[in-house]
This record gives sequence, C-alpha cells and structure tokens, in this order.
Amino acid sequence: MKIKCSLCGKNIDGYSPVFHRLIIDEERAADICPECIKKFITWQSKTLAVLFPTKALKKRFGRDKQKL
Repeated sequence: MKIKCSLCGKNIDGYSPVFHRLIIDEERAADICPECIKKFITWQSKTLAVLFPTKALKKRFGRDKQKL
C-alpha cells in the first residue's frame, strides 16, 4: 500500500507512522513526506529565529532579520 503525502501528494517511500504521521487531534491526522517535513522545519526555524534570536539560529540564517 502506497501512502501519499498530504501536502505535496508524492508517495512516501519507507513509510513509518512514527516518523511520517502528524496527529492533529482525535479526528484529524496527516501523512507527511520527509521533503515536506524538512521544508516545514526550516520555515519554523526561521520564524523562531526572528522571535527568539539565538547564536545557533543566527549562524544558520544570518544575523540580519531582513534576510529571514
């Protein structure tokens, strides 16, 4: 059985519910591929770098908030 990513629609190779299933609440869940997970984490990291600037995130995304 092929599981498709809920965001991009691609097949998820090596699907594992532990790593690819996001449970939102009792009624909703989403299966997400590694590429979309990486994009989501990058987006969240940039947002957190603006809200809570740390040395590690500044190093990764630059010191200037305009670059984020």
